[in-house]
Amino acid sequence: MAKRTPRSRREFLLDVGIAATGVAASAALAGCSQGDDCNCGNGTQPPTGGAGGTCPPAQSGGAQTGSGGVTGGTGGTTIPATGGGGSGTTGGTTTGGAATGGTGGGATGGAATGGTGGEATGGAATGGTGGEATGGAATGGAENCPECPPPTECPTPATLPTEWAREADVVVLGTGFAGLAAAIAAADAGAEVLILEKMPEAEEGGNSIISGNMWWTPTSVDGGATYISALSVGATDEPYIQMLAQEMYGLNDWLATLGVTASPLGIFEPEYPELPGSDSVRTWSNGAGGGLWQPLRDAVSARGVEVLYETPAVDLIQDPSTREIKGVVAQSGGQNVNIRCRRAVILACGGFEFDVALQAQYLPAWPVFCQGTPGNTGDGIRMAQKAGAALWHMNNTLAHVGCFVADPTDPTSIPISLSLPNGCILVDQFGSRFMNERREDRHGFGHKEYLLFFDALMQSFSRIPCYGLFDDTTRRAGRLAGGLSGWFGRHGTYTWSADNSAEVASGWIKQGQTWDALAAAIGVEPAVLNATVTRYNEFCAAGQDQDFARTASTLQALTTAPYFAIPIYPMMYNTQGGPRRNEACRVVSPFGEAIPRLYSAGELGSGWGWMYNGGGNASEAVITGRRAGENAAGEAPWA
Repeated sequence: MAKRTPRSRREFLLDVGIAATGVAASAALAGCSQGDDCNCGNGTQPPTGGAGGTCPPAQSGGAQTGSGGVTGGTGGTTIPATGGGGSGTTGGTTTGGAATGGTGGGATGGAATGGTGGEATGGAATGGTGGEATGGAATGGAENCPECPPPTECPTPATLPTEWAREADVVVLGTGFAGLAAAIAAADAGAEVLILEKMPEAEEGGNSIISGNMWWTPTSVDGGATYISALSVGATDEPYIQMLAQEMYGLNDWLATLGVTASPLGIFEPEYPELPGSDSVRTWSNGAGGGLWQPLRDAVSARGVEVLYETPAVDLIQDPSTREIKGVVAQSGGQNVNIRCRRAVILACGGFEFDVALQAQYLPAWPVFCQGTPGNTGDGIRMAQKAGAALWHMNNTLAHVGCFVADPTDPTSIPISLSLPNGCILVDQFGSRFMNERREDRHGFGHKEYLLFFDALMQSFSRIPCYGLFDDTTRRAGRLAGGLSGWFGRHGTYTWSADNSAEVASGWIKQGQTWDALAAAIGVEPAVLNATVTRYNEFCAAGQDQDFARTASTLQALTTAPYFAIPIYPMMYNTQGGPRRNEACRVVSPFGEAIPRLYSAGELGSGWGWMYNGGGNASEAVITGRRAGENAAGEAPWA
């Protein structure tokens, strides 16, 4: 069989039919500016004597005029006037801005560059008395691209309605750790709180309820801040880190008021001992029972906070003049309803684990399958963007190495690599082994280090999927997928067979009487696969893995036919990115300005920038929810 030709990421996306979606989403988001100085696709005339403004490129098929230049003042020392340049996109026409020099001042018309298939006209220039004038250059674009998306309008948040179906002081989106903590804190501060939950009541709780329900705290504020800073690798603002460390230090005291007994757990203490401040990490579980989520849910009920289920928020209502968030558009019974938020809105509605367009746009590689709730489709991210929010940490995920996916059209995944037995090795799409299969897989580290590897020579993600290889001895020894966790473990109905025979019979696990036959079944080069297995078996005989230093006691030779392979894809529990927030948990713009009356908490815009210590999401979710709730309740009601 001929050697498998790897596909590029773009080719793969085209194969599964999401490339157009990803491009459209990207264009819609990237082509819009909510700034005060520029309208979408149009230049802005600056005042006489002022600097010329800049304008984003016109949308596909649109026209754009570059910013007008200043009119120079009188006097030979006047800085020359320059017209702003225009930059068109696909099919657009572009005209450079004109410039008029003042007395003694020169003038240069703005250059114009036409986009693909567009026209371009250089801006005119009029020299002032004694000044020189230079017309702007014009460069036409290339021919139209046949795959270009149609013209799009810049999305804007919903404007103020005249009628409201419901109202509350604070509206919280989501019933995970963050949303519940926010509701508790806001209610305790005297606010009337309403929670909107996208999912049915039986599926409330988001990723929180299906998580390990553990959390961690530092033994000192300084130690915690040092460790969190090292984990973030400079990707998180220092004031936010200091807030998080301070609040984590006192977290157990607040949880105790809700009936939570912090019992030492003793795992992931720390997960990264090589980092400064790591000796301060302590992990906890609820010794009183019920996990961490249930006491929070009970506290919300005790405070009489209403939860509206199957009521997803679809838009924020923003005052066009003040930029204040004054309400939410939600769907209820198939109808859009306006909910007035007298004080603030808190976004606690999770990440984008189940949105393929956002995955394709932001994650380092795709597909990455998820163990989390299918309700997390990036709703809060899009709403925050429309309101002018900046994003951060969008390429970061909480993950382990890999999972098995029974049906690629169903994103539900089954964790597999965490329970691979000793008699199993991992190979890439070329049949080569690439890692110590029994190494400690710290949260996200192995996933990013190994499975997301991009082969620069072959221009492919050659380990998506990779393959777990084993022989019949291992097949009969026990199930490859032990305990089913996450969403599938809670809501799925499938039970993996004890000897993996059902999965072989269904074709989930490929088999071959020889390694050549197995290579043909999974599409890898037989010679490479044979060489890989032979070398590994030699390591087993010698008791030393010379390639990846796998522990000798885990080296079990693959010698009993038939032989088997199971595809393994990258797996994540959740994304960490979303709208950027400050230490007060206010959502901020790209310029660091807080968007009035808008807060976020939890996974939606998490502060974890790169690495992650187990239990950190729960700690941050409760802390940011509590802080957002307190601050939201402290807002003055709008008239």
